[in-house]
Amino acid sequence: MINFSNNSYSDDYEEYDIDSFTIPPRTCPTKLGQVSITDWVAIFQCSFTFVFGVPGNGLVLWITAFEMKRSVNTIWFQNLAVADLLCCLSAPFSIMTIFLGYWPLGLFACKFLPFILLLNMYASVLLLTMISIDRCVLVMKPVWCQNNRSLRRAYAACVLMWILATILSSPVLIFRNIRECNGIETCSYDYRILRHHRQMVEDLIALCRVQLGFVIPFLVIVVCYTMLTHRVKSRFTHNTKTMKVTIVVIIGFFVCWLPYHVSGTILAMNVVSSPLFKSTFGLHNIFMALAFMNSCINPIIYVLMGKDFKSKLKRSLKVILKNVLEEQIMRSDSTKTHLSSETKSTETPI
Repeated sequence: MINFSNNSYSDDYEEYDIDSFTIPPRTCPTKLGQVSITDWVAIFQCSFTFVFGVPGNGLVLWITAFEMKRSVNTIWFQNLAVADLLCCLSAPFSIMTIFLGYWPLGLFACKFLPFILLLNMYASVLLLTMISIDRCVLVMKPVWCQNNRSLRRAYAACVLMWILATILSSPVLIFRNIRECNGIETCSYDYRILRHHRQMVEDLIALCRVQLGFVIPFLVIVVCYTMLTHRVKSRFTHNTKTMKVTIVVIIGFFVCWLPYHVSGTILAMNVVSSPLFKSTFGLHNIFMALAFMNSCINPIIYVLMGKDFKSKLKRSLKVILKNVLEEQIMRSDSTKTHLSSETKSTETPI
């Protein structure tokens, strides 16, 4: 784990983290007045994520759980809100480690908190992918969805998603450990138990994180929304609303996650003393915080993409989110019914 807080680093420190704000090694802990400009930016991003993400996702969770009719869409939104909410709740711990520059919470927290953080990162990414696939299949195969798209299967898909997210996050529980560097306790990955295989395992974990946490989900999302947009445009009138939602979803995912994974890949593939490593690691806190911000933008998107946004601002936020989520469900059901009837009308009897 490398010091991302004041642009200092140690060439003899072998492991670093791309999924944590813990920032060893140091010659001494960083004090509040010594926090760098880039860290202040990361602190602002984490604060924004916490202030807007916790109440926003909490409100979405409440509405989908208690005030809306149970449907496949509400199951997606509810699980996404749970993942995003837990990720947003971790923001204060990230801010704490930026300020302190060392790990004060002991071994259990060293393993558990980063595990929860990664778990919800993977869960959010996988859920966004599942939602994209579901919306695409709903439009492309309406008759199949009418017969097979059930609440039970949606719950089963979410359970499998959480299991996969847990498996992908499990290396944290194995390799996280408290280490001392220059007299400072730090929480970082410790691959020394692997002896000669540690570099291979470290590279494999980094590769899986990039591929399964960004590249593959992003490609699936792009393909799904491209197919969705093409089908909607070919069957109906030009739908600017669909185009806007597509652009917002893809750009939001891309902007929030790409810098984090690019910088993480650079840090994993270069030695600490290399010029590329030195020019990248100082910005990684900002990229990490930007990835977290993806967890707080979904409630904002629900509001901004609602109809008559300015007039709805005069009403309570709770009513706005409820109406927008209901609009999404009604729009999906309407599209499903329309395409189903269209398919039946074109069938010829044998």
